[in-house]
Amino acid sequence: MGFLSKTLFGSKPAKAARSGEVRELAPNITAAILSLVGGSKAIPPMPAAAQKAFQLSIDPNAEARDFIDVIESDESLSARVLRIANSVFFDRGKKSSTIEEAVIVIGINELRCLLNSNTLSEIFPSKHPARAHLWAHDIATALISKSIAQRLKPAKADFAFLAGLMHDIGKLLLLQRNKEEFEKIVKLVENQGMTFCEAEASLFPFDHTDIGQLIAQRWHFGGELTAAIKLHHLPWDDGEISIAQIVKAADIIAHSLGLGHPRTFNRFRLKSEEELPAALSRIGISETDRKGALDNFRRQFEGEFELYSGQAES
Repeated sequence: MGFLSKTLFGSKPAKAARSGEVRELAPNITAAILSLVGGSKAIPPMPAAAQKAFQLSIDPNAEARDFIDVIESDESLSARVLRIANSVFFDRGKKSSTIEEAVIVIGINELRCLLNSNTLSEIFPSKHPARAHLWAHDIATALISKSIAQRLKPAKADFAFLAGLMHDIGKLLLLQRNKEEFEKIVKLVENQGMTFCEAEASLFPFDHTDIGQLIAQRWHFGGELTAAIKLHHLPWDDGEISIAQIVKAADIIAHSLGLGHPRTFNRFRLKSEEELPAALSRIGISETDRKGALDNFRRQFEGEFELYSGQAES
């Protein structure tokens, strides 16, 4: 079983029956997760500026002044926003010298997503090479989630970006707090073509979605965001599509395109390609439109990755 034995901590609780339902983590699973990552203090409190930024990102009534106040309250966040406003992505022939000018240049809708990506990127820092791959995949999933939601749930497009960005937050914590165990997972993905969930299940009585759920609970996330983090690997359901299932589709699409993958993930990518037809069907993309849609998703990622990864330069 690897690091933690199922005998000691019990078997993993059953997944929720419906895509919108998140069950409480069993106490033994919570204890197992905390043992793996180094205790309850391993989950850092969300920085005040980040917490406010996330709240604003899902508040449809938030105004420019609200964003300006949050950004100005944090020196490093202010510096990042000014750098982004003065980057080639928003080139207008004139440099922004104040946060107010920067907010006007970037625009509220774009700023919602930028604040989320820039603040989250600093919460779980790591110099491990896998960190860059994880973050690239998170951004790809966020961008694709937003694109899907713009067509299927337009009022939730920015929220879908946040959900896509957060969907693998459990992996980020595990890599930061226990790189040795994370590397074991990666080896199984590389050498045996397992998915991350399959690899994790072979080592622990939980997977990264359970770690993500624990983080979401500690950070007091709402039910819909917690569901996207916890349930994005559940089977497809019928009826109106949820944000969790939009993220599931985006995750599969990003994996099938190899976005955020090292070259050693070829077998994992092939497995994702097998799941692609069902994902595209669930979001209403026909086989005829498949190539064009995938090309568009790839171009969007290639065109916007630097902006959301914090690599935008003046």
